[in-house]
Amino acid sequence: MTQLNNPEIKHVHDIIQVLNSGIDFYGDAKQKVDDRQLAQFFDRMLNARRLVKERLQPFAIQEDGEREDGSAFTVEARKVYTKVIGAMSSDKEHTYISQLEEVEDKTLEELKAALKENQPPQFETALRQSLTTMQECHDEMRALKKATKH
Repeated sequence: MTQLNNPEIKHVHDIIQVLNSGIDFYGDAKQKVDDRQLAQFFDRMLNARRLVKERLQPFAIQEDGEREDGSAFTVEARKVYTKVIGAMSSDKEHTYISQLEEVEDKTLEELKAALKENQPPQFETALRQSLTTMQECHDEMRALKKATKH
């Protein structure tokens, strides 16, 4: 039985699944775009997601005894959609940027949902640090989306 002063970790697997899907999506996008600077930008975003994932993995292990390696269906569906649209679009870079910005939205949504729950103090601290990192990524991606919009 859970004690009131020692809450259970909640939502960690959902967050890591979204992070995993985003890591894969950024990796795909990095390979598909022609602009080298954009590929480097995607690489930075990918590395930030890896950092956050590794920050949260110990809590998944604490909760279930193993690492979370799954993916989020909503992000996987967006990745497939982007591949189809990107194949037909004359501006594949903007298509990737637009869809990746949506992935950043989903990541923030998951982190904020977790922070609304009563979490153990160490996990809450990790969530707040992760939210700061991912908010910076989101803001950069949103600015890039606006700058590349035709």
